[in-house]
Amino acid sequence: MKQQIQWFKEQLKQKKFRILLILLILVLVGFIAEFSLFQYGFLKILRYLILLTGLFLIAWIDQKEKRIPNKILIILLILRVFILAAEWLMYPEFGLSMAFSAGLGMLFGGGLFFVAYLVSRGGIGFGDVKLFAVIGIYMGSGSIFSVVFLTVVVSAVYSIVMLILKKIKLKEEIPFAPFVLIGAILSMALGM
Repeated sequence: MKQQIQWFKEQLKQKKFRILLILLILVLVGFIAEFSLFQYGFLKILRYLILLTGLFLIAWIDQKEKRIPNKILIILLILRVFILAAEWLMYPEFGLSMAFSAGLGMLFGGGLFFVAYLVSRGGIGFGDVKLFAVIGIYMGSGSIFSVVFLTVVVSAVYSIVMLILKKIKLKEEIPFAPFVLIGAILSMALGM
């Protein structure tokens, strides 16, 4: 835990991290307002806020180090299991369908990116496969496809613009997790 606190303190020294952290807080507050307006339950709001916070940290690390840390994915997965159990206790009549949706979301998200991982021969990393499996368990089978679609669209637009501006080369790797964060934010904001 001390290591994580030290890491966070080091990141806070960077102006870009502080600006992005403020933007994240504004997005989270905005989502709390939006979700409350649409009468989302407390646990659903908590689930989305935890996911977005984890995605923010993953995007920051991926952008800097081009890796997706397993520790954060495991923590997100454990927290989702506890929230799912609480949702099942709070809404027992929907417990099985919520668990089924979360499981299918994990299979669809992780499975889709596993196929992409195999086809791309290194273009998609295995961290992306695990990341989409975790997002799938949070978003469920109904929303994972919108996150995937919006992520791919945003990353494609960015890549095309950067290629035209000659900021990147055709075969150059770009970190994918920042686009995943944007795709998840857009999916939640649009209610997809």
